[in-house]
Amino acid sequence: MACSKKENQSAGAKTAEATKFAAPPNTLVHTYLADLTLNPIIQNESNSREFCEMIYPKLMREEFDTAVGLITYKPLFATRWEARNGNREIVFTLRRDVKWTDGQPVTARDWLFSYELYADTVIASIRQNFISENFLAQKNGEVDLKKAVEIPNDSTLIVRFRKPMPIDLMCKYTNLPFIAAHIWKEVKREDFRKSDFNRNPEKLIGCGPYKVEKWTPNSECVLVANRSCNLPAPPKIERIVNRVVQENTTRLTMLRTGESDVLQAVPPEEAEKMKKENPNVQILPRGQVVFLYIGWMNIDQNLYNQSKKIQPHPLFGSKKVRQALTYAINRQEYLDGFLRGYGELAVTDVVPICRWAIDVELKPYPYDVEKAKALLAEEGWKKGSDGILEKNGRKFSFKLAINKGNKGREFLAVLVQKNIKEVGIDCQIETIESNVMSEKMRTRELDAFIGGFVVAPPDVDPSEIRFSDLEKTPYNFTCFQNKRVDELINLAKDELEILNTAKYWKEYQRIIYEEQPETIVTWSSPLIGVSKRIKKAIITPVATFDQIWEWEMEGSNVAEK
Repeated sequence: MACSKKENQSAGAKTAEATKFAAPPNTLVHTYLADLTLNPIIQNESNSREFCEMIYPKLMREEFDTAVGLITYKPLFATRWEARNGNREIVFTLRRDVKWTDGQPVTARDWLFSYELYADTVIASIRQNFISENFLAQKNGEVDLKKAVEIPNDSTLIVRFRKPMPIDLMCKYTNLPFIAAHIWKEVKREDFRKSDFNRNPEKLIGCGPYKVEKWTPNSECVLVANRSCNLPAPPKIERIVNRVVQENTTRLTMLRTGESDVLQAVPPEEAEKMKKENPNVQILPRGQVVFLYIGWMNIDQNLYNQSKKIQPHPLFGSKKVRQALTYAINRQEYLDGFLRGYGELAVTDVVPICRWAIDVELKPYPYDVEKAKALLAEEGWKKGSDGILEKNGRKFSFKLAINKGNKGREFLAVLVQKNIKEVGIDCQIETIESNVMSEKMRTRELDAFIGGFVVAPPDVDPSEIRFSDLEKTPYNFTCFQNKRVDELINLAKDELEILNTAKYWKEYQRIIYEEQPETIVTWSSPLIGVSKRIKKAIITPVATFDQIWEWEMEGSNVAEK
């Protein structure tokens, strides 16, 4: 169909507007609502994880087999690997030709050092349980890294596990980004999280496609191409800038006008507008790897933080109350009103694209106000003179925390507030800066919050968020406690064929469905806005910036210089 003259002029005007504000040549500008954490040991959110992996690669590169719904592993720093000793150990052969950006060689000793940091309870990495729950342990259950990790020479890494397990899980638990031992060895563990090294480009030494050029905290971080990179190759885009822009409207405007090149989590309504009105922007779905949830603190977190004693939370400690909250919230209204069909109602936290593990007999909780009221009444909650439920002299009133600048969570928070008022619950919305909220979730200071979890690469194993041992599972933000879930996770590790674990994950889903440790609202596919000056953008369920070294930009190619 031919375009009218008016339509051509409109498209031309939008192109001119984008050109007027275009980002610098051969520089990819990415806008995000929060600053980065560029130490992989302590990062705890998806954007920081992706930027860390541009700087600090892993042993293997992860790919997702969409046909089967499984992660596969390809060589990167490790050239090959094999399971030995009845699947109790994995032996990696490492490359000998990789150097840190300061010229020092990368060796197996850097891996041993990094595993020690991940396992350290003082540092409390979110990946701590990968080591503490799986690597070879002493009789008291504590990991013995001197026996669990052996480095016969600089290019051989042997990792031993406390019991036989599938090679897929061996790969998962060992495939963590690593840092330079010669840089960080003098930093005390108690100072690790707050060390100035975490913000100093001269100390953020890596060996990946990019290195840190400069960093203005809470403003922008500039990565520049590591031209000597051979893990796997120098990138084709010279610079990547992560610019902190807290306001969602401003981020969208910058993408439209060409001031930025990549914007994650474009709201569906805005994505539809851009498809029609912004010819210089492409909208790329990542795949259904994100679940949005409302976290209800399952235990009295104040008591736990003071004494490590576990007692039910005074509001959310009962599963009937948590079920009532899920019944009371019209999640379909969020799916239709905000996601606009780019997702589905959630049943549990098992990622839907791992179809082999899904219990298809479970259906989403319906929106049922009367059912919610009945469950609350069964737990002894009665309406007071002001219409708010109360029990034993305590009103059912709480603050619901959301992070600033997230339009979807703002939409959901208002919906939750409106819905649960109908059953007699008072909810006040509290907006917190993203980095501050992440820390409050990690230290378990919040009674209720809206969060999102990016399951990337897509994986069924929930051990990092579900183990009951809270000291070893920092990602268990709601402090869910269930011994049978702990057993199921461990039983799955005993199966040497990963597909044979489906029976355990289906039982796991039935428990989560019954217990409702949080109200899981939706599974959705993040919509990534990408400037059309970016060529060969590879966006997959594994990562937004998957294979970043292959991305190209019009007019320049640093790898060819």
